[in-house]
Amino acid sequence: MKWFLSIIILLLTLLTPASLWSQNKKEKVVTVVSEETATPELYVANNILYIKNAPTGSKLQIITIVGNKVREIEMHASDGSYELNLPKSIYIFKLEGVVRKFVIR
Repeated sequence: MKWFLSIIILLLTLLTPASLWSQNKKEKVVTVVSEETATPELYVANNILYIKNAPTGSKLQIITIVGNKVREIEMHASDGSYELNLPKSIYIFKLEGVVRKFVIR
């Protein structure tokens, strides 16, 4: 009888940590934090380019509708204005994945 009770106590002792371990494994929670960045905004008025939320150090490319690169401007600040002095035409502006088409009149 003592032998039987000692085996039951031994089994209960060995099985308890395994059941607790399996419960703890199911309770793990993973939290993902994403940081949103503001999309750069571009607009042109009176042959002046206005930029907001540009990543510092990025480069703005100005391309003609034919595909010729006219100018490349490095962004030293996130907001700013740049005088373009471009002839009348249609231009494509590329900045960090943002592409805009502008007509200079």
